[in-house]
Amino acid sequence: MEVKDILLSEETLFRDETVFTPNYIPADFMHRDSETKELALSLKPGLRGVNPVNTLLHGPAGTGKTTAVRYLFHQIKESSGKLATVYINCEDYSTPYSIFAKIYESLYGFPPPSTGKPLEDVKERVYSRLRRDNRSLVVALDELDCLFLNRNVEAVLIDLLKAHVSYDFDRVGVTGIMINRGYMAQLSEKARSVFNPSLIHFRPYSWREVRDILEYRVRYGFYRDVVPEEVLESVVDITHEKGDLRLGIDLLRRSALLAENDSSRTIREEYLTEAFSRISSPKARRGKLSSDEGKLLQVIEGNNNMSSGRIYELFREGTGSGIKRYNQLIKELERKKLIETEYLKGRRGRSRKVRLLLE
Repeated sequence: MEVKDILLSEETLFRDETVFTPNYIPADFMHRDSETKELALSLKPGLRGVNPVNTLLHGPAGTGKTTAVRYLFHQIKESSGKLATVYINCEDYSTPYSIFAKIYESLYGFPPPSTGKPLEDVKERVYSRLRRDNRSLVVALDELDCLFLNRNVEAVLIDLLKAHVSYDFDRVGVTGIMINRGYMAQLSEKARSVFNPSLIHFRPYSWREVRDILEYRVRYGFYRDVVPEEVLESVVDITHEKGDLRLGIDLLRRSALLAENDSSRTIREEYLTEAFSRISSPKARRGKLSSDEGKLLQVIEGNNNMSSGRIYELFREGTGSGIKRYNQLIKELERKKLIETEYLKGRRGRSRKVRLLLE
């Protein structure tokens, strides 16, 4: 088949391919009732004209944290205009200006004028709009750990949660989303007292819960009989073992695309196997790495399971980077699950070994 034929072919196994995309919000958000209710209670004050309760959603990747926020934000937008909801992924927006520009865009419907407007001007316009519209604001900061890594977290939290001091506006709440809440210990006493979030833990899904959720996606995303029972069971097994629901959803979509390419009307085990091998390959798992992250990973690959001190020496020789930058990069590679570190006790106190997770 020619490339042009593939692109122009209207045959598809998908009833609705958006069901398998990251931004999809299911009408029935299953197996997260208690977590969703707890978050809803935290947001409810915003609907009454006061500030929402700050919350921190934490737990392993692929356990429904982001979907829970998007699900409730969608319901709020459909039912009430009293609470402005803004979702921000801090991997994409990680500076105070970019975050407030995103809030500005959500409130006004267009980004700040590209005329070098300073941060203070953007903040003033954000809070002026909220006062004028008599609305409260809740900002969801997904991948919050990114702000810890670039040291912008305190500035962002204080700018949002102490707006009453400089802008006479006190109806702001923050919902943070992160995997490891251990980063919270890095906050200063001032920032910690300003944020002071209610904690909502998202546990891993059970095998039965994974099956229910993936079966729902299959029912609404594919035409009937596209996914045989045994293939669905295999996807559930892989997903539950890896502990990341996003993996299973992505596997279903990629397997279907491979089946379409082969003009098959069903997803066979061979397509699932091929899709999984592509996702789990070392190259795929690297994702988008910065230049420094890639260089550090190369050093670790050549010196796997070596002491962190020795790896730093080799990295410094090749890049000239200091210890602070090195520690930031180590944290980032750990967050992306490309490496893990293990503290060991020795004669000189605690030292770390760095181990590659790409094998």
